[in-house]
Amino acid sequence: MTTTKVRHGIESLQKPGRECALCSRLVAYREELRALHPDWHNAPVLDFGPVDASLIVVGLAPGHKGGNRTGIPFFGDFSGEMLNGALTASGFAAYRNEAEPELGIEPIDVRITNVVKCMPPKNAPKPAEIRRCREFFLDSLLVSDATRAVVAVGRTAHEELLKAFELKLRDYPFAHACEIQLTPSLRMFSSFHCSQYNVNTRRITAEEFTSVFLRVQSYLKSLQI
Repeated sequence: MTTTKVRHGIESLQKPGRECALCSRLVAYREELRALHPDWHNAPVLDFGPVDASLIVVGLAPGHKGGNRTGIPFFGDFSGEMLNGALTASGFAAYRNEAEPELGIEPIDVRITNVVKCMPPKNAPKPAEIRRCREFFLDSLLVSDATRAVVAVGRTAHEELLKAFELKLRDYPFAHACEIQLTPSLRMFSSFHCSQYNVNTRRITAEEFTSVFLRVQSYLKSLQI
């Protein structure tokens, strides 16, 4: 296993190395993508944002033309545009250039991560791959005691957060806009995924997605953070 430690302020965050070889299927897929797109990131996609952020956003895995291409989670594709819009509308981030939102955001009080750091084929990691990447995911969650809220983007993120805190899935079923107190100091807010498919099929709208983050902001203000 290839891992390194990086310093973010006063904290230490464990991350997979660029050539992480924990999952043979993901390594093989990564090499295919490197041959097809040598100018893309094509490596584990690390957390984006300050380690002491009050909010962590958790997705499933890097997108093909999003994180896997750009090296930044939720940046460069439709889902990233949706998330950036929600984060800026709720004050967790600011656009680098409001006239050109496609240039991305500067996180203010949010860190963005994924359950699985490498892009899986068809955006569908296998259970064993989720387990192998769990140490990095757990470190992302627990590296700072400043975190007070987490948004689970999609069912898998919701379920993996429950597992991380040893809560039973049957006791806390996934539902859009549900809230669960994971620990006395950490609350989870869950949402349908902000994918283009979900938007096109009207499972979720930009307004409904943004409303989750506005609720998080209200919750944090109630804690006087």
